[in-house]
Amino acid sequence: MKNSYAVVDLETTNANWHDNGRIIQFGCAVIENGKITKVYNQKINPQVPIPGRITALTHLSDEDVADSPIFEDVAPDIFKILKNRVFIAHNVNFDLTFLNRELKRIGMNELNVKAIDTVELSQILFPTISSYKLQDLTHYLSIEHDNPHRADSDALVTAKLFLVINKCLQQLPLQTLELLAKLGKSTLRETNLVFKNVLRKVENKNNILPDYLYEKHGLVLRKKDFHITERLDTGRKYPNTKDKKKKLLKGILEYRKNQSQLMDNIYQTSQHRNKQKKWNLIEAPTGAGKTLGYLLPLSYLINGKQKLVVATTTKVLQQQIADQAIPLLNQVTGNSHHAEIVKSSYNFIDLDRFYESIDNYKLHSHTAILKMKIIVWLTMTTTGDLSELHLTNYNSPLFTIIRHRGSLKTKTLFSDDDFWLYQQNRYQESLILVTNQSYLSRNIESPIWGENSYLVVDEANHLADSFRNVASPTIDFLRLNEYVKKISDILYQNRVTLRYAFTEVTTQLWNYQDLQDMEAHFQVIDELMQRIEYNIFDNYVKNEVSFKDREQFVSIIDSEQKFGQDNDKLVELISDLIVELTLVVNRINTLFDQYNFQKNFISVELSKVISNLIIENSKLHGELGNLDKLLQSLHTPSNEFGVQIEMRDYYEPNSLKLSWRQFDIKDQVEATNERFSQIFAVGAAITVQKDFSYFIMNLQLNQNQINQMIILPDMNNMSKNSKIYLPDQISDIQSLNSEEYYEMVTHYIVEILNDMDHQTMILFNSLNTLSHVYDKLMSTTIKEKWEILAQGVSGSNEKIKKRFAIGQRSVLLGANSFWEGVDFPKKSLEILIVTRIPFESPEQSDVKIRQDILHDQNLDVFKVDTLPKAILQLRQGLGRLVRSPEDKGVILLLDNRILTKNYGKDILDSLPKGLPLINESMDLIKKDINEFLN
Repeated sequence: MKNSYAVVDLETTNANWHDNGRIIQFGCAVIENGKITKVYNQKINPQVPIPGRITALTHLSDEDVADSPIFEDVAPDIFKILKNRVFIAHNVNFDLTFLNRELKRIGMNELNVKAIDTVELSQILFPTISSYKLQDLTHYLSIEHDNPHRADSDALVTAKLFLVINKCLQQLPLQTLELLAKLGKSTLRETNLVFKNVLRKVENKNNILPDYLYEKHGLVLRKKDFHITERLDTGRKYPNTKDKKKKLLKGILEYRKNQSQLMDNIYQTSQHRNKQKKWNLIEAPTGAGKTLGYLLPLSYLINGKQKLVVATTTKVLQQQIADQAIPLLNQVTGNSHHAEIVKSSYNFIDLDRFYESIDNYKLHSHTAILKMKIIVWLTMTTTGDLSELHLTNYNSPLFTIIRHRGSLKTKTLFSDDDFWLYQQNRYQESLILVTNQSYLSRNIESPIWGENSYLVVDEANHLADSFRNVASPTIDFLRLNEYVKKISDILYQNRVTLRYAFTEVTTQLWNYQDLQDMEAHFQVIDELMQRIEYNIFDNYVKNEVSFKDREQFVSIIDSEQKFGQDNDKLVELISDLIVELTLVVNRINTLFDQYNFQKNFISVELSKVISNLIIENSKLHGELGNLDKLLQSLHTPSNEFGVQIEMRDYYEPNSLKLSWRQFDIKDQVEATNERFSQIFAVGAAITVQKDFSYFIMNLQLNQNQINQMIILPDMNNMSKNSKIYLPDQISDIQSLNSEEYYEMVTHYIVEILNDMDHQTMILFNSLNTLSHVYDKLMSTTIKEKWEILAQGVSGSNEKIKKRFAIGQRSVLLGANSFWEGVDFPKKSLEILIVTRIPFESPEQSDVKIRQDILHDQNLDVFKVDTLPKAILQLRQGLGRLVRSPEDKGVILLLDNRILTKNYGKDILDSLPKGLPLINESMDLIKKDINEFLN
């Protein structure tokens, strides 16, 4: 049957056939000549119990299939439907494999048919979406899907999806289709048939590219506008009265008194600048609308030289400002302000490198699928920002090869199309730049920030840590040695391939002498590393570890500035190592660049050698940068730093690892001070009991730099709109071992989720605890009733946030960035479970070093550092809950230290005034929550 497809979906008792998995429903949609002609639906009695989680998913119970035929009775008919058709499924390796195993089990022949996978096709054709689940795809493509997880419904929408894919493929440029068909041999089973069939259909048609596309060396790219167009009314005046603001916001936003105060303060401060005192510390409570509160007044002041730079902490927050806050600003003002998110070159694709990778770097099939995805994406993107691909991770070696290195392109194949050059131009022209605090600190001298521009530090409570992290490298000598050895091995093992490839051309790029010279460098590097390792061991480890501890992991924290003191030999050895490693890195980079010009001598074997070299060289380059930071610190010693020395084994100095922690950030603060005309440090939680002292001390600001400190009033009435609950029978956290603690947390989560129907977020102090609790939750029946989303497990933070925001019964397990700055629509979050008071672990090297330095300054470390940090983190967490006067939410705290310890009162006093703490049994707590929220 020509052009006949059978689109199949199976519902089963278990995804694993070996674990008593059986089919309970067979669905099939037949496509003939581009149209869906028939849909089959057959329930099947599996003769084994259907698990509850499968019933919850499919709505098929034992009773529903009790009168249905067994598989043996319907198998011949199923075989007949499928045998002469191309088999299509969403994850074809599951459905076809499962069906064939069932056929084999009952003694029938397996289906020997061609098969196509719509998951892989979707990944290639729709490269910028974050999820390829059938339900998410149908939502994205507006395909009606009435009964998800029912075989007939899933088969029908998969058939519709396949037809949409075919239509989209036919609209792709011919050159793009040719590349897809060429790379498609690496797709699953016969999926490449789709590309070949479409190519045959369109190759004789008139393939004129639309105006917005152009072709370059076989790649089809989207045209870019190298200049930013902004329509700004320069004659407009700032709305300096309540009535004028209300008029401006009418029909868009409600007037908020505290937001208005923030706007006026920022506008007036910027109009009357103090050239010496530039720092303005502003605490704006959750829900005050602080983003528009600073964007609107400053939008009246920025110009070609005086820009607005917004520095925040996470990618999610940066995207929120660009995608939500800027359009809102434009809606309010009637202007068309544009904001660029400033990132490093590493985030962008290098077209020259990618072009080389198409025929080369054949690493594995997954790499080919990524290349196909990128080829389609290039017809869509104007930025070349790899994050648009929304991958869960970017660990593929291909990305190491194709990421941009930031170098200026001249006379290369794609130098005129270079995305990084394009981004640099947009950074220069844009009046509003959004970046992260770390990038700003590393690139404070960059001209893109403009002259005397305004800086807003959003989530300013993180600025000190961001500055310290930039100045705090880690050097792992074992890892460094592995990178060097890998490069050495690749060069030696492939010496004949390299010599033959490059001696065939007149330039003599690589010959026997090159390899000899490199080997000499490797020997010197090996010797230097050994001498450095033994120098550190002899001077800082040998006499610090008692005999009884020598069989254990070694961890020594030096916060007394002994490391490197009066050790000129160590400084000299590290300097020499940096020189030798730089020679290796530069030589490999040169080899790679020269290789790109040798079109006539490229083989698959040579391609693999070069790709492996560039991957390892990239890793080596990162370690080299950290070594350079260490050397700079040794040359300019400070009395505010610390070093953690770790060794896997006392008797193995080559397992040495150094973590350098810089506490002194006065230089970074001063550089920031000099770079901008006014600095607004804004955050929802930067004071402790209405006092800025901790923030000032942590950031090492001096009073001469501070212009003002203001706290805006909280209009959300937290005392009426939220409650904190503490179970009265909860165990003392400090009395539990890790396993008991995981069990306790899981128990209370299950209690809440079993009896509630409200979106819930659970905040953890560590990803390790989160992971253990997630595993325990997944072994309970909760997973049948709730969609459980977990940071580090369920995809990127942005993807998790989006899924939670649109979820109906979702629970989100988060740590780190989920404590703050994540805004959910109304009713998306009503219950917050805080697993413990967020004290930092004193065992963490950065925490211990910081606290040792504070102790040496005769300060009460718990009072001035540990407790304030925990209070601020807890306040940020609570801020996720009630973000407007209409919102309601509750907090379940699983840590009774807030009542049993003396510091508990300080924590409670720092929370919104009048916020009730209810210490009752779980039965009463659950009853009260339901009454409060419903």
